[in-house]
This record gives sequence, structure tokens and C-alpha cells, in this order.
Amino acid sequence: MKRCIFYLPYKLEQNGERARMLRPKKMIQAFQKIGYRVYVIQGYAKERKARIHRLRTYINQGYKFDFMYSESSTMPTLLTEPHHYPLHPFFDFSFFHYIKKQGIRIGLFYCDIYWKFNMYGEVLPGWKKFFSLRNYEYDIWQYKRLLDRFYVPDLKICDYLDAECLTRIAKELPPGAENLMINKKDNVKRDFSKNPLSVFYVGGIGKYYQITELVRAVSQIDNCELTICCREEEWNKEKTTYESLLNNHIHIIHKNSGDLKEFYDGADLCSLMFRWDRYRVMAKPFKAYEYLAHEIPVLSTKGMAIGDFVEKNNIGWSIGYDVREITKVLKDILENPYLLEEKRKNCARVKKDNLWISRARTVAEDLTS
Repeated sequence: MKRCIFYLPYKLEQNGERARMLRPKKMIQAFQKIGYRVYVIQGYAKERKARIHRLRTYINQGYKFDFMYSESSTMPTLLTEPHHYPLHPFFDFSFFHYIKKQGIRIGLFYCDIYWKFNMYGEVLPGWKKFFSLRNYEYDIWQYKRLLDRFYVPDLKICDYLDAECLTRIAKELPPGAENLMINKKDNVKRDFSKNPLSVFYVGGIGKYYQITELVRAVSQIDNCELTICCREEEWNKEKTTYESLLNNHIHIIHKNSGDLKEFYDGADLCSLMFRWDRYRVMAKPFKAYEYLAHEIPVLSTKGMAIGDFVEKNNIGWSIGYDVREITKVLKDILENPYLLEEKRKNCARVKKDNLWISRARTVAEDLTS
């Protein structure tokens, strides 16, 4: 029987809808789908210790595990308790060391490096920032000693870590797509005056999620509509930025991810258009692959990692974050609806190689070969 260990240094919320909670759930399910019995270690320190103790018992009894896969927290490993104090400074990486001594190879997905950018200081000023940064650096030091494979959303992340040994074992492992059954649309004879071009955006609204150029473009184009799905509290904070741009072309909704099927079914395009920033250059949003699962072409920002992915695979348009460029693309589609069909067919093709089970197979092959 094939077995693997799945390690999370934090508590996995069963109803959590953010990418940090959804991604590990999808990976666990994907490992199971490719035939692994997955021993999950997650929770706060007390829960992890109990699961580790039980696993040691299994190993002593002769159970074999093919590999261990882990995903980092957005916080330093030592600070993942609710109070964020390092009261259990040794046991996580001591366990990694124990696994390595058993001859079990270890791969870890490193989710982000916000801590390397100025935006992190806005969240944790002063001594807390200094203390947290040292703990992030401690994580990197341990990874150098313990990992066999270092997974990242995009290889550009390695440029900021100053860790050549991690760069050598680094590999991209972006989010995956669900293998959804999609009802095909016929856009060739589309009358947009009766059935407007529908653009859909799901995600954050705020300082690091600026979509004003997209809203401005759609608000000025006949036979085109934009639906924005965001958290209500975020919209209430940011709506003054958008109020002057709103008209009957723009619709704001606040829905959970489980309530979006009708909006995905009705969407012709999805948006990954954001104002450029240094961090987003290497980001591959979870939502990008959710859009891909629904086989919906996307608008993306040129020069960013996800824009490169869109351009390489011809699954949408990678353009500048500029109202004129966005307007041009949308008008081209309205005049030439066959363009949507071409991109949608490419989405269906590309999805097959970017499913969650593809990500799981990649890890399994890397850590068992």
C-alpha cells in the first residue's frame, strides 16, 4: 500500500475558504485520488504532537511511508499558535529531522514571501516585525538542512531568498484546477446586444488588489458587463474609490465560493487584471486555476507570472494594466466573438495538464524517484 505524510504547521480550518486553507485540502484529496493513504499531521502544537507520537508508533511497527509533503504557513513556523509566541521552538523541525533519518524524502511548498517586502512592515511594525523576520529566516535555515525538494508558486521567489541550495532543489508547484464538466457555449453567432459580454472577477478589493482600470473600461463599453465578487467589509472600505465609475454595467456581489456556479456559468471572461507591484510579479493566484477549471479565458496583467502563464498557453489576453488596452481587447471580442471560442478551447486543453492530481503526481514522482 502506498502511504505518505502530509504535514501542516498550523490548524486546517474545515470551512476555511481562503487559498491558504483550500490548497492543502485539494492536495490531500489529490494524493488520495492517485492511490495514497495520507497520514495528515495538522493543528495547533498539542494536536501535532499527538499525531507525531502516533506516527512514530506506526513507523516502529514497520509501516512504510513513501515521502512527506508539507506546506508552510504564511507565518513563521514557530509562531503559528493562536497567541503567536514560540512556546514549542524545537518539535516541528525535530520531527523533520526524524523523518529524514528514516530515509523518507521531504518536499515542502513555500507559499509566499510577503515578509521580504515593505508591505509586511505595514502589518507588523517595530520589534514585532524584527522578531518575526528572524523567525522567517530561521525557517529558511532549517529548509536548507532538511528538504529534498523546495516547491514554490514561481521560481522568481528564489531570487529573494539568498539560498543557493534551495534554488538547486526548487520547482514550481502552482495551484491546480478541478476537473469540472463544463457546458460548452456557442459564441460564434452571439448577439451581444441581447446577451452582453460578461466579465467576472472574484477576489480581494483594496490596496494590493486594484482593479479600477478594468472597472473604468467596462463602464464605458456598450454590451459589456462586469460582476465583482468580493467580501462585503472590503467593499465598504473601498467603494468610495469606485463610486464615480459605477453604472448599470457594473454589478457588485458578496458570495461564498460555493455559491458562484451561476456566475461562472454565465461568464465569458474572468479577470486577473491588477496594478503592477513587485510582489505580484511572482504570484500565481489560486483563483487563476479556478477560472481555468471552468474553462473561462482571462484578462491578465502583462509582465506578471500569471500573465506569462496566460500568454504562453494562449488562454486569454496578457496586456498592460491600462484602460485603453483593456478597452481595445473587449471591443475586439465584441466585434470578433470567435476569439472567445479559440481561447476557451485552449483552456480546456491546458486544464488537463494543470489538475490537482497532476500536482500530486509531480510531488510523488519527485520524492520517490
